[in-house]
Amino acid sequence: MDAPLVLTTRLDPNEIDKEAHNIDVLWEYPLEFYLATLEYKHPKEIDSIMDQVAGRIGSALQYESFGYTHDTRDISEGPGESAYKTLETMIDKMNAQLELARIIRAVDAKDVVYRVITKHFLPDMIGNLKSFSSQSLRCTKCGAKYRRIPLKGRCYCGNNLTLTVHEKSVKKYLEITKEISEKFDLDAYTQQRIGIVEESMKSLFQSDKVKKCKLTDFM
Repeated sequence: MDAPLVLTTRLDPNEIDKEAHNIDVLWEYPLEFYLATLEYKHPKEIDSIMDQVAGRIGSALQYESFGYTHDTRDISEGPGESAYKTLETMIDKMNAQLELARIIRAVDAKDVVYRVITKHFLPDMIGNLKSFSSQSLRCTKCGAKYRRIPLKGRCYCGNNLTLTVHEKSVKKYLEITKEISEKFDLDAYTQQRIGIVEESMKSLFQSDKVKKCKLTDFM
């Protein structure tokens, strides 16, 4: 999914992600910057003294004379393998991120949890729920796709059909979302949103007619 579809030999800073324009290119930070940190000023209040890429767009300096405060022997130096790859489960990855948030004084761990859930986990689960309920089916042999299952119950080539979106991918963030939201005691509204998504999953994947019961359930 990350393979480039188009390669270009000429880069226009106006056409790239605007987040890249927020890089400061100073050779050293002014005293005013450090004084502003003590007063907890909003970053926008000191934009004028920080010389960001955004202020150079349209001039010759948008391509050159970029300053930096710390030198390095090799710009490619760093971890040979991402921790995201070495940690196996999503719970392990989330716990590692929250442990960093806990030990860094400048980070509010509860706010990190809130943002991860509301900006990533919840939209992902809601989107996957919608995709699951409106998905097509694919033949495992010839690759043909069907909007609805044929009356014969299989592909016209005689082979079986499979889903393109599976239950596991819909539920992959549910348990970690519930765990960290309770652990960090998020607000009632967010907890209720998570509960509604969970109920929607149960309604979709669990049949009301088929229930697994134990003998003790009747006692």
